Amino acid sequence: MEQLTLYTITSCIECGKIKSYLNKKEIPFEEINLFEQPNKQQELLNYTGDSIVPTIIHMGKVLEIGDLYNRLC
Repeated sequence: MEQLTLYTITSCIECGKIKSYLNKKEIPFEEINLFEQPNKQQELLNYTGDSIVPTIIHMGKVLEIGDLYNRLC
């Protein structure tokens, strides 16, 4: 599987759960924390039209959280 990009914010509980899941399954991902990298906000808006986190991007497309679980479980 090509590396995932995970958009997060520091205070997001669901973001932490997804990061833990990906680490547990040893799935490589790049985390973009929008609090630490606010310049990436527009990038997320281009994908989703909103500032929804957690958001996972795979091969240039938004990957629904349920799709991630289904593909990897």
